[in-house]
Amino acid sequence: MRPRKRAPHLPAEIEIEIISRLFAALPQILCIAAGLIIGSAIMAAQTGRWVFWWIAIAGVATTAARVVNILGFKRREPKGRLTLAEARRWEAGYAYTAFAFTLVIAALTVTAAWLHHPGGFVLSLGLTMALTAGSYLRTLRYWICAGLSTIAVGTQVAAFLLSGDALYQALSILLGVYLYSIYESSDYIIGQFEELLIIRRDLDFAASHDPLTGLANRRGLEKVLQQAREADERLGLLLIDLDGFKEVNDRHGHHAGDDLLKQVAARLQAMVRPGDLVARLGGDEFAVVVRGSADPAALSGIAERAVSLIKAPFVIIGQVVTVGASVGISVPSAAVSTNWTVESLTRSADEALYGAKRAGKGRSMIAQWDDVA
Repeated sequence: MRPRKRAPHLPAEIEIEIISRLFAALPQILCIAAGLIIGSAIMAAQTGRWVFWWIAIAGVATTAARVVNILGFKRREPKGRLTLAEARRWEAGYAYTAFAFTLVIAALTVTAAWLHHPGGFVLSLGLTMALTAGSYLRTLRYWICAGLSTIAVGTQVAAFLLSGDALYQALSILLGVYLYSIYESSDYIIGQFEELLIIRRDLDFAASHDPLTGLANRRGLEKVLQQAREADERLGLLLIDLDGFKEVNDRHGHHAGDDLLKQVAARLQAMVRPGDLVARLGGDEFAVVVRGSADPAALSGIAERAVSLIKAPFVIIGQVVTVGASVGISVPSAAVSTNWTVESLTRSADEALYGAKRAGKGRSMIAQWDDVA
């Protein structure tokens, strides 16, 4: 088997997506399995040889194992995001059952060669072509595609070479070329697909993140809130607006203002727990999504900590500057905890933020959901 030319390491989310696509080929798998099982049963009935019945039975068993693996994955998929380790375990199950099924086709090839059964040769060759042609177009994992193809086509090549028939021996050369073309084509196709997914991921990241601070932007924030809404997740939203940022920006210049925004982003990012989200919504406005908590007192404590962190002095282009922060907090009350929307959540936090500014800045305020939801 020819080694891959490309580097084997992929970003985890890309590898998980590619592995997930393995489990979308059930109709093709069933069609090839039907050809193997029915064809073997017909030859068993025609010849009276039990070996073809055993091949048919093995085809049923390995197909059942593949179906169980695929359906198990489809039942698992909606239950939450896959980890890379879990995705690789599912991939291994897919590969082992696929290799077992391919070995049954190889057994049919060997049996047809042993019995000099022309119909068996035709059936095994047709199944091999159907399996490998679909494999290199749909199996976007090189080691699986190349492994299946090597077993199926390699067995055909060996059987034809040992047949003693000049026509079959000539055909074995063509099959060898075909196998090499599978290696080349699958390597190229998989490489192109991986690059496409990486480019798409980078574009999605750029569209949902702020280029200055690296935080999520408004689109990224809304995406996370919508996902939490669909999962019926409890959370709280903090909107943070800097007090005195314009004066720093006007006095020290835009570069100083940008540096200040990056330092504020870093302080907020260091403050939150893993899984929480910090976003920059534009200008000097930030947001924090506190996940798994709908306790107003706890959210008020986080808001006060944010105010305190931002109030501490910053060193900007060699000078010490200070700014303040006002925070609006929105946490759906028990009465609306299951029917809030992204718009209502952000609107209520925005109203609380302006209430905090009107009350004198440098403080936080919790939205009254009964008035705005």
